[in-house]
Amino acid sequence: MLHIVLFAKEGGSESQNLCEKVLPYWIQCMKCSKWRTVLGTCYYNDFANFDCSRVISPTDDGQDPCSVAEDPVARRALVSYWFKYLAVPPLLKNSPAAVFLKKEYYFDLLGMSPTSLVDTHLYKFLSVSVEQNARPFYMATDYDRARCFRPDAMEPDEIKAFPEYESEQNFYLCLRNLIVALWNLNPSNWITPADCKKKIICRGLIRILLTHEVGRILQFLTHQGLVNFGLLKNPPNCFSIAPKKMSVVVVGAGISGIAAARQLQNFGVNVVVLEIKEKAGGRIVDDCSFGVPVGRGGQLITGIINNPFCVLCFQAGINFRVLREECPLISERTGKIVNHDVDRQVECHFNALLDVIEHWQRRGDMDDNLLTLMKKVDRCYSAHKCGSSLESVDEEELFNFHISNLEYSCGSPLEMVSGLHWNQNEKFPQFAGSHALMTAGCARITDQLVEGLDVRYCKKVVGIDYSSEQVKVCTADEETFICDKVIVTVPLAVLKKECIEFLPALPDNKLKAISTLGCGIIEKIALRFSKNFWSKKTNAADYFGSVSSKGQQRGFFNVFYDFTPPGSSDDETCNVLMCYLSGESAQLIHSKTDEAIVDLCVQTLRKMFPEEDIPEPMKYMVTRWGQDPDIGMAYSYICVGATGDDYDAMAETVKGKVHFAGEATSRQFPQTFTGALVSGLREASKILG
Repeated sequence: MLHIVLFAKEGGSESQNLCEKVLPYWIQCMKCSKWRTVLGTCYYNDFANFDCSRVISPTDDGQDPCSVAEDPVARRALVSYWFKYLAVPPLLKNSPAAVFLKKEYYFDLLGMSPTSLVDTHLYKFLSVSVEQNARPFYMATDYDRARCFRPDAMEPDEIKAFPEYESEQNFYLCLRNLIVALWNLNPSNWITPADCKKKIICRGLIRILLTHEVGRILQFLTHQGLVNFGLLKNPPNCFSIAPKKMSVVVVGAGISGIAAARQLQNFGVNVVVLEIKEKAGGRIVDDCSFGVPVGRGGQLITGIINNPFCVLCFQAGINFRVLREECPLISERTGKIVNHDVDRQVECHFNALLDVIEHWQRRGDMDDNLLTLMKKVDRCYSAHKCGSSLESVDEEELFNFHISNLEYSCGSPLEMVSGLHWNQNEKFPQFAGSHALMTAGCARITDQLVEGLDVRYCKKVVGIDYSSEQVKVCTADEETFICDKVIVTVPLAVLKKECIEFLPALPDNKLKAISTLGCGIIEKIALRFSKNFWSKKTNAADYFGSVSSKGQQRGFFNVFYDFTPPGSSDDETCNVLMCYLSGESAQLIHSKTDEAIVDLCVQTLRKMFPEEDIPEPMKYMVTRWGQDPDIGMAYSYICVGATGDDYDAMAETVKGKVHFAGEATSRQFPQTFTGALVSGLREASKILG
């Protein structure tokens, strides 16, 4: 079904109306590639299946219609800049971008015809498969949203790449918006210039130039990792780089390394990945022995809207569980659900303290640790109120719960975290929407991402010599790899230990960043029980919190995630809880056995559910990332004395040859596997140019 969208700023000028109705369509023959003019109305299929016989009849002597000469004016349409003198800018009819833009913008200001026919079947497809995750264009009511385009203005990097369109942006925008919309409607397939050309419907000679330029714009967006990325295989030849093959070595087969490697290989670069472990994935490791996949490392998607990891899930046909906001808190002291009103009051107080600290950040005073600053602000509040800000034991325990939760987010005790810069990434657009749990595990994504790559396992890189034109990458088994460029994706903790010798030494600002940024430690515990004893009390919430008794060390099993698949709570093979140790409690791992850690966790659950006869777990898992010599951390954080600039320094390329990727190089998305993924695409983009 088709419906008409009438949405223009001024209702359309006479010149615009004339162009919309009178000018012919210029369509390229699919057989001979000659351009022909067509009068009347045309739709997508007319452009996709056109040949010269549609407008030129065969002669009596059997002359092929394709042998008729092309109108010479068609070639002149490719002359640069003539479009700037058009009385009316090009306006695309029926652009796929209309599906996402709806009625939020005046279409004629975006290079789209106000009299557009929008295929309403696309709305159905959008609502089922894409709308939950894809919001590629800013709407009027939106706040900053990551990987989102302004449909009515070019981005700074676009102006840099296409300066000829800065003063006449409609020409660029109509094509960019079309490409972005096509990709978001179906990111499982390559978008080619031919696909885009079929969707460029407009009258006049300008269509010839539009179909020519769309390839350039598509190439730019593809190399930027904004479209045509992920698990796509067998790339079309149109995306290959220059004939001289470039060689790149990627150090580390975590998600940043293999994302960069796949992107580069897709576009014709010779890539070798060196991985110290026996398997790819880095900090993405799943334990599938629990009946459900349990991530030993990353498993939580933080914000599903426009998240490129969600695109990979879509491409792989893997579902994830969107987490509900409800998180019942249970007191270990009483074994009861915490009063919602008290919880809300303490949370508001906690957030108010952070708001005051954020205001203090704008003054740029000398840095101090976040916990000390919170206590100072709280004391000021108490003095102003002539009493304690927290008036009951319940409130104090809840306050410590929120501190512990923040320590989990930071990956460190708050005594170590910069009060001035701890949340620097929030100054940049973040991924919006709900969080989601990868119930199928993240390793299925990395397993598919690494397919077809040349990965050399059990290869410990000990040296990178970039002193000459080419780079030499040396391994512990005395093998040397020669390449044009290298991408280093090892964890920050490995760089801190100087396991890799760089020749010459890395620049001072890079060394300072490596030294100053912190290596956060989070350890996870998973337990499988013979029965589900928690869902009745928690109302089958996706996760629930444990509020420790006053005086107990923070960070003990703060939040429990329920991995039980829906409808299988009676199945003793699937009753799985996952929790974590954070802050100072994460150091407990070093001094206790797995059995002792599990026993402490079960004791906590028995305090939370005193009414239940909780059995011993049938199976358990305890991670020890902090003790892994090849990883040594969970994710980075900003220590006292560090700033967001250190993330930028981590991401800087050295001498145009030594690149760095990983979550600790992502100022905008640190501490997440999505940030690592984006950083890999970023470095591939730098190399592709």
